[in-house]
Amino acid sequence: MTRSLFTLAALIAIQGGSALANDEGLYEDVFAPNSSFVRVVAPGQSFVAIDGTTLRDIDTGVSGFVNVMPGDIDISASSGSTSLAAGPSTHYTLIMLDDETVEIVQDEIVNDPAKADVTLYNLSDAENVELYVPLADTVAVGDVASMSGETVSLRAPLTLDFEVRAQGETIATVAGIDLQRGAGVSIVLTEADGSFTAEATNNSYLK
Repeated sequence: MTRSLFTLAALIAIQGGSALANDEGLYEDVFAPNSSFVRVVAPGQSFVAIDGTTLRDIDTGVSGFVNVMPGDIDISASSGSTSLAAGPSTHYTLIMLDDETVEIVQDEIVNDPAKADVTLYNLSDAENVELYVPLADTVAVGDVASMSGETVSLRAPLTLDFEVRAQGETIATVAGIDLQRGAGVSIVLTEADGSFTAEATNNSYLK
């Protein structure tokens, strides 16, 4: 663990230690051993279909994770379709844009019962984007290339504000993100006409 992340983890441990008795994130549905999870990040799409499961409630552009068995998985959205050779026990996110761009991200999501997963997806043209935590004065996730994503696990529960930075400059913010044990949050950075927007969505799972 880097020094900055150690500082962040220590800060969160101190502030989150009193909430053990009322934690809803410890109890999740049990999925088949070796099964994997696939979702789509597709801002502006009206639907996504993953391995035969159609999802329409994607107002934030982030679908829920669909539980799948390893093998070839068909994925489609209103922008087009693709396939994925899914391995066992893995989280996948497919970035699918209106111009038929498709990128596959293998997420490092662990669903640790003592932590919260925070993922930053960079759908903008900005390079080396980072997720900064003002409360801890440190970078939680760094060097996120365009059309990719990176994940960090932080101690929880805690409510944090985040800044998305590029070249040391804040280009977007998300405030009051509620981090829960055994759960996760995905922050998606988008760009339109030179203006950046970041939006957070709680991770969800479907069988």
